[in-house]
Amino acid sequence: ADVAHELRTPITIVRGQLDMLQQQGQAVDPLQLLPLQDELIRLTRLVEDLRQLSLAEARRLPLERKPADMALLLQQLVERMRPDADSRGIALRFKRLTDHATASVDANRMAQVFLNLLSNAFRYTPEGGTVTVVVEREEKSRGRLGRLRVSVADTGIGIDEAHLPRLFDRFYRTDEARDRVSGGTGLGLAIVKEFVEAHGG
Repeated sequence: ADVAHELRTPITIVRGQLDMLQQQGQAVDPLQLLPLQDELIRLTRLVEDLRQLSLAEARRLPLERKPADMALLLQQLVERMRPDADSRGIALRFKRLTDHATASVDANRMAQVFLNLLSNAFRYTPEGGTVTVVVEREEKSRGRLGRLRVSVADTGIGIDEAHLPRLFDRFYRTDEARDRVSGGTGLGLAIVKEFVEAHGG
């Protein structure tokens, strides 16, 4: 039912606009096709997100795990996102608090996780705010290394405590109107959770 609801909206928009263009009986101005293209891009993204999420939930997500320096991966992603942060007037900070940041991961899947978290942080952080990415190791007894911890924090509007239990549910939105305007599918955090759990995190 959730999937049908999410697919119905862009399909209805595309069908309505195509019907209107067809009824005009004239050559179509290319500019009139741009909204259709936007909806088709959103629809394609939704279908691909659903495919990845279903594979992850079924524990059939293919992972190409190799030792990777997570701090280096995150630093590269932060630099990739910096122009976006600058254009929004958001300070983007990166802190590496460990010399032991290597983990066996599928670097592409983890990049998707962190890009999703950074995009969310940017979306809800106002101009003049800050997004901070921290890489550290949890403490472990007897000199052994603990788990690697990555934090993405922002100075944005925050999340009401009532939403926290459902935050990683698929299609859950804390503010549906704002999320639809910004193009979110409601699957991003569900994918983040499944990808991290697929890595044992």
